[in-house]
This record gives sequence, C-alpha cells and structure tokens, in this order.
Amino acid sequence: MSTCLVIDESSIVAKVASRILSGLDLQTVAASTVLDASRLLAEPAAAAPALVLLSASLQGTTVDASVKALRANPKTARAKILVSLVESNLGTMTRAKRAGADGFIFRPFDRASLIAWVEPFLEAKEPVAA
Repeated sequence: MSTCLVIDESSIVAKVASRILSGLDLQTVAASTVLDASRLLAEPAAAAPALVLLSASLQGTTVDASVKALRANPKTARAKILVSLVESNLGTMTRAKRAGADGFIFRPFDRASLIAWVEPFLEAKEPVAA
C-alpha cells in the first residue's frame, strides 16, 4: 500500500482527503506544517510517501519554501507533490512549479475531483525492466 502525506493547516481537509484516498488504496498520514511532516518522516517506521498533498496557504512559510523543503528531504524527494489551492493564482502556481511541485488540486474538493487530480500521478510509474 502506498502512502500519501497530507500537509494542511485544516485537520478537516486532511480527514476528508484521507477518507477519499483510502478508496484508492492509499494510506494517509497528516501533518499541519512541513516541520511536523519532517518529524513524522524522521521516525524509523515511517514510509516514504508516494504522494504529498501540500497546502499553498500554510502559515509562516511560502509555498516555494515548503516545496523546496520537501524536495530536500530524502523521504519526499521523489514523491509527487500536488499543491492545494483555494483559487487559481498564477504567481503562486509558478513559484510552486519552479520549486519542484508536480501539479495542483483545488479546494474545496469532492470525491470525484480529488480522485481525478490524484489518479494520474499514482499511475505514472516507471516501467519494469525486462
């Protein structure tokens, strides 16, 4: 089972995302800050997530700093990072992409929209060598 790390200041968003993503056979771990996420990932039993859902509106940091911090962590360096936005903001989206984000999701989301945004990143696996 793959792991999804949800970093969002709202525990409700994390809980809803967890319930939806469990239907995709994803185990979800939640943190309210990038620092909290790093602490969770530092635990010996913590699995490297295949996917990270990162809020663009975390307090005390910028989205590009958050993405760079995740890319610098060995456990999240290769994960697909999707930035969660409330509205389409070209500046925020450009900074996130330049920092290493793979894509975006928009809040509020429902089951269908979250699955539609996440599935392409879960299916993008490397081919198996023959």
